[in-house]
Amino acid sequence: MSLTARICGLVIILIGGRTILWSQEKSSDLSTAGLSTPKSSPPSVPGASATTVSPQLPQPQAAEGRVVALDELVTEALVRNPEILAARRKFDAATKRPSQVSTLPEPKFNFTNFGVGHPASALNRSEFAYLGIGVSQEFPFPGKLSLMSAMARKEADSERQMVLDAELRVISRLKQAYFDLSYSYRATEIVEKNRDLLDKFTKIAEAKYRVGSGIQQDVLKAQVEISTLMQRLEMLSQQRGSLEAFINSLLNRPVSMELGKPAPVNKSELSRPLDELLRLAQENAPRIRGRQEMLDSNAFALNLARKEYMPDFGASFQYQKTGSLYPDYYMATFEVKVPLYFWRKQRLGVEEAATRLVQTRHEYQMTSQEISFGVKDQFLMAKTSERLLAMYEQGVIPQAAASLESALAGYQTGKVDFLTLINNLTVLLNFEMDYYRELSNQQKAVARLEEFVGVKLQ
Repeated sequence: MSLTARICGLVIILIGGRTILWSQEKSSDLSTAGLSTPKSSPPSVPGASATTVSPQLPQPQAAEGRVVALDELVTEALVRNPEILAARRKFDAATKRPSQVSTLPEPKFNFTNFGVGHPASALNRSEFAYLGIGVSQEFPFPGKLSLMSAMARKEADSERQMVLDAELRVISRLKQAYFDLSYSYRATEIVEKNRDLLDKFTKIAEAKYRVGSGIQQDVLKAQVEISTLMQRLEMLSQQRGSLEAFINSLLNRPVSMELGKPAPVNKSELSRPLDELLRLAQENAPRIRGRQEMLDSNAFALNLARKEYMPDFGASFQYQKTGSLYPDYYMATFEVKVPLYFWRKQRLGVEEAATRLVQTRHEYQMTSQEISFGVKDQFLMAKTSERLLAMYEQGVIPQAAASLESALAGYQTGKVDFLTLINNLTVLLNFEMDYYRELSNQQKAVARLEEFVGVKLQ
């Protein structure tokens, strides 16, 4: 048997094993996700599997021996993320406001030394000289303190919603980075497997060139394709490093800390209809509820501004000690703060509060529309990715794998040139990469949906 025939036989065995690995891997992934392997598949050539193609490679050296679960990272982010911690502290601070603003102004205590004829009083020299001790208290118009307390409570409730929004936002970003990282690892495995296969094709081309049945251009073309795959590997390595650093930053870790390899991402379908997701978003989205709390707070602020037309009051009492020869004095006073310049102050204050209320109402409507758009946009992205995944599994990738094996057999017999063989390998590689990219996109769309609707969907 010639050298070329032996190498071709080795590659055929390699591809057959490669498709079997894909079949076993996809069956495992789909059963884990609660799905079944598609029953229908395109016709295949002898030795070709009816399912799609994906390699199984050892874990990259940087994350060897450690698989990090998404739930583990989410739990750590809720405990350590600085954005979440800052939002919680801001909410804690806001809860201290209602009691402060609903309390009366501090009373005033005073001491008076009233002298006649000289600065210091001589109590027995004049009946007008005295030493006085007194207290005074201001009283806002009834209803003002309760309105200020209601405003502060609504602002604190808004900050509570901002805490929930920060948690959902950070978790969504973490999940998206996690799914991108998972794709990066899987894409690296696919590229490395195809590089090994391309090395075998290169050996075939070199063997055929040595015996005179091939051309040097085939060898050079194979080497160019290997260099292209090496370039892809470098880009994937850079992407993986950036994603790991980003995830570490969300977890408040050193950015250079080793993260580990993400667990396999299984395919899952979004079962909830769009109408239900839109309803959940309007009911649960923290940003919408936070805007509603601020809208209520500004409504109380408008009522408070109207009450500024009403006067505030003050009362004081003073005991005045005179000499032993004269009777002591007692003095009580009552004050009224009159809003005399209401056309320049209170009137404009009401207009300002009314304008802010309208502004907040528009912001509420804007946020509601943004959330509704985001829900529909991500819903369509998730559903589109699900349909594309089904196309890849049931048609595109099996057909590309069958086409590659047919091209290899044709190249062995001289019916297909080497360029066609390489093109078929490149097409299969791109489809495999696209499959896992769509799998990542579907999971990322669901993660963004969870941020909008405020509940876990998977």
